[in-house]
Amino acid sequence: MRQSTRTWMAAALVVMSASAALVQDGRSAEAPKGGPKVEPALAPSPAVLAKLEQLGDNNSCELGDPRIIEDLGDFAKGWHNMKKTGPCGRDFTIKMAWMPVRKRAFFCGANHGSPHRFNDAWEYDLAANTWVLLYVPDYNDRGKITDYDRKTLVLKDGWLRTKKGGPAHPAHTWWGLTYDPKIKAALWYCTWPGYRLQAKLDAIGKTKADLYKGPPLWAFYPYEKKWEPMPTAKPWPRSCFGASLEYVPMLGGSLWQHRGGTWLLNAEKSVWTASPAPKFPLPIETLICHDPGRKLMIAHRGPVKSALPRTWHYSLADPKPRGWVQTAEGEGLPNGHDARSFMYFDPVGQVALLYERATKAIWSYEPDATKWTKLAPKGPAPRFGARERTLAYFDTARNVFVVIGYDKVWCYRFKTAKKRASE
Repeated sequence: MRQSTRTWMAAALVVMSASAALVQDGRSAEAPKGGPKVEPALAPSPAVLAKLEQLGDNNSCELGDPRIIEDLGDFAKGWHNMKKTGPCGRDFTIKMAWMPVRKRAFFCGANHGSPHRFNDAWEYDLAANTWVLLYVPDYNDRGKITDYDRKTLVLKDGWLRTKKGGPAHPAHTWWGLTYDPKIKAALWYCTWPGYRLQAKLDAIGKTKADLYKGPPLWAFYPYEKKWEPMPTAKPWPRSCFGASLEYVPMLGGSLWQHRGGTWLLNAEKSVWTASPAPKFPLPIETLICHDPGRKLMIAHRGPVKSALPRTWHYSLADPKPRGWVQTAEGEGLPNGHDARSFMYFDPVGQVALLYERATKAIWSYEPDATKWTKLAPKGPAPRFGARERTLAYFDTARNVFVVIGYDKVWCYRFKTAKKRASE
């Protein structure tokens, strides 16, 4: 076996035996026992728990208006409606990252420019049906450079940030957002074009030569409620837009994917390792999720121009990684696009679930059969408006796919845990 392959697989071998028992019955291998106190503490809603308890196989329900806990200060004046709606989806910023110990889902990332470009950070608690603002935005990155920018920005150790500490060149997340339980932080591959960058640097007397040259990776620590940049040692993946980042327990790190490049990030050691697998490029803006039981990455994208929707697998169990292998292609498959749909893995149902924002349809993908199925849930259909900027994630604590709108939340259960255990 080549040295590069041995290096790549070493991370998996360290934790694979400890993970095996957990992933077989669908529980997350990410969630250690104990941990710091989760604040703010939120009491579960008896009405929410009752509705979720009643969900059976292929069943849906609707929850009422989410509660919003925030203190936006001056950022509440005319730029948005987040006091009423919560953060909402933001162009190519729609992914949420499940935090297993907190049992909440994390969200961050910027709009393209309207109505704002913020560095705020949020979490959503399903049992309490509540949004919590963890980091009050301290910079609106849009418009002409003024004294506001000069008073707000600073360059520290090569990172352009606010004086409070948040990222000052915020990007979309695309699918490049994940949560690393080892460092208890959300990771954001925060790559953005040079829009306003030179003007911001000019405003504080700096140049692009002063900037950190590595990947623009930021970490948000929800227990401390703070942003910190994450410098890493060379070699690095190249800086690019539309990359994905997904924490993989059996590898002990986060898998980064962009076109033909696949890298593993060890956030504890601040190092990247390139995959030795052959380079079979994925289109940019592809949806990716992790199937822990099958030790598999699943990707879906399309349609793209003349290309039909396609699905790929990346086996993490192969002694010699083969890279991405196409498993499905054709008309009638769901729309795979990281601004138009959500895809997360359901560890109880053992399928990937994909929700299309435009059609409000939900699909399942069975990896063994390599088959997509358009589902017809028993229960209420999603009632979100045509222009409603929904967000979604899979809640492993409650075993439901969750879609969050402005004034309602739609929950879907593919398979009940009790039935799965008795099969």
